[in-house]
Amino acid sequence: MILTAPAKVNLCLRVIRRREDGYHDIETIFERISLFDSVSVEPAGESTRITCDAPSIPTDERSLMGRAVSVFKARSGIQGHFRVHVKKNIPVSAGLGGGSSDAASILSGLNLISGSVLSPDELTAAGRELGADVPFFLSGASFASGSGRGDIIQPIKTGTKLWHVLVKPPFGVATKDVYGRLSAFSLTKEGSVDRIFTAFLSKNDMDGISENLCNDLQIIVLRDFPVLEQVFSALGKAGAKGMLLSGSGSTVFGLFDRERAEEAAEKLRSAFKPEKGWKVFAAGTF
Repeated sequence: MILTAPAKVNLCLRVIRRREDGYHDIETIFERISLFDSVSVEPAGESTRITCDAPSIPTDERSLMGRAVSVFKARSGIQGHFRVHVKKNIPVSAGLGGGSSDAASILSGLNLISGSVLSPDELTAAGRELGADVPFFLSGASFASGSGRGDIIQPIKTGTKLWHVLVKPPFGVATKDVYGRLSAFSLTKEGSVDRIFTAFLSKNDMDGISENLCNDLQIIVLRDFPVLEQVFSALGKAGAKGMLLSGSGSTVFGLFDRERAEEAAEKLRSAFKPEKGWKVFAAGTF
């Protein structure tokens, strides 16, 4: 079985408070986008084997992929073996959720080839063990609000489709480090992210969406990596209606009209050259 594992962007990310468990309560709006990895799963004979076409991605039993298989087997009671292969296209440490999406696809694929032994709620509970973004990808929603650690998901029903140009610099950002630098003074005390964006998305209000893009982590990442200011500037000159760091970065995306997105991406590939490690993608809502 071959599954599509899409990336995500956060249209808004507010950090509300630090939790006693060391994580943070957040409010966010997720959007799945048409940049994706490919995940294949199948039964195996004598042992479970996980491979990836990107050598830098860990695939041992302690890796996120390995843990996805272990969590599924533990919750399902299935003791068989599986063959898992991931073909990477989503950049790593980019704020695009590639690892979480792969884990969600592994869980879904193993469940399907095993006869759907876990219910959707049980699958979501398994996803929460693996990471805060995994339940969003398991939801299958194009847009959703996330609360708690980001793992309490409420799909947003809308026919809106957005178009983005994403620029990934030749470096990644560690999510844990960024959250670790948040101070009590920089936290949002309360939010209404879901109500604001649900209204704009339901009305396909591009101006409203663009003007309300927000990310409490952005100021920290820009302070550490000022080169990203050049990305914001270039996206603006290319015609972006709004620009934002996705998640904890390092990817910056711009919101474009559909007819301008691919043209802008080509222009930005000339400015941020692939041979120097930059990656530029045009992607729409998935």
